[in-house]
Amino acid sequence: PVLPHGDIGALTAAPEEGTYVHGMFLEGARWDLDSACLTDANPMQLNSPMPIVHFKPIEGKKRSKGMYVCPLYLYPIRTGTRERPSFMTEVDLKSGNKDSTFWTKRG
Repeated sequence: PVLPHGDIGALTAAPEEGTYVHGMFLEGARWDLDSACLTDANPMQLNSPMPIVHFKPIEGKKRSKGMYVCPLYLYPIRTGTRERPSFMTEVDLKSGNKDSTFWTKRG
């Protein structure tokens, strides 16, 4: 889940399961902290910082409605290289008042 604050200093201990990740960004969208979901990017802003995300290992997770399966890349160039692919994993993000296909078409 995405944490409701973006301040890494507010975290006092490691989670019991998983890990906290910060320093990620969204391309073509932004994270709305008030409604805790994806929303349109601000004008003239291609990249928006993402708040801290708590990655927890879950076995056999089912896809929920209202979630966008966002690809996570290691490098800004999505294709990477043959030796080092850029795609890492998928992150489930709340799609807000728009359908997940809207965000998929956005790129």
